[in-house]
Amino acid sequence: MGARRTGKGAVVKSEIFVVEDQDAVRRTMVELLNREAGLSVCGAADDADPALAAIQQGRPDVALVDMRLKSSSGIELIRELRRLYPALIIVGMTMLDPVAYERQARTAGANQFIVKQSGMPAIIDTIHRLLAEKEFGPETNPPKEDGL
Repeated sequence: MGARRTGKGAVVKSEIFVVEDQDAVRRTMVELLNREAGLSVCGAADDADPALAAIQQGRPDVALVDMRLKSSSGIELIRELRRLYPALIIVGMTMLDPVAYERQARTAGANQFIVKQSGMPAIIDTIHRLLAEKEFGPETNPPKEDGL
């Protein structure tokens, strides 16, 4: 799940926005997400202010938000994104102190929280699952492409 069809049968990729302060990590995430069928990175930022401006313009389906940013807090960014875009899927992520950050991120409005050490396959699976739940409801299996 990730790509969806328009009423005319065209396939539209789900758009992801990445907010990550470490350049190398951000570039790697963008590259791997863009390789994934059904997903497309519509933008990336290293801090909250540029992320908010770009998300307002791009209106992604999913925002991946690191907890520690260049000069701001991922928690505050999540809180603001949830206020501005109630339907946006928000995934908080960190490499540091995941127990404390998960509680704060979920309280701020994150749909899901993931530890970056879980790896990109886990992050991608989380994105696909959340997109499927948004489209088909929780605990459901999306229909197969061949209709079976």
